[in-house]
Amino acid sequence: MPTNSIAATIAYRSAVALAVAGAAPQPVAAYVAFGSGDRPYSPDSDEDLQAEFHRVIAEASASGPTLTVRGTLLGSAAGSHVLREVGVFANDGTLMGRRVVAPKEFEPETEFEVDLVFEY
Repeated sequence: MPTNSIAATIAYRSAVALAVAGAAPQPVAAYVAFGSGDRPYSPDSDEDLQAEFHRVIAEASASGPTLTVRGTLLGSAAGSHVLREVGVFANDGTLMGRRVVAPKEFEPETEFEVDLVFEY
């Protein structure tokens, strides 16, 4: 597993299992959310960001068993918020994964692009 991979949440792994069993539609990476919370990531219990302040449409690509989800936060959208967490949400609202990052502040003309990588 690449060092930048993140563990998928139990909620997302459960949704995938249901989809593979034919009991539910397959969840699709749809949004990258940005937040100011600094709670450590817990894939066993996290279901949301601690303090989400902005969400963008995700750009997703797959190569073999690797899914890369990209999102860009514009400084104008961040406003006075300090970025401390990033998460990927499926189209059904399920948190797929979350990463806590070093605090980042933005000026209106800046941006932050992030890739979150999942291994299957």
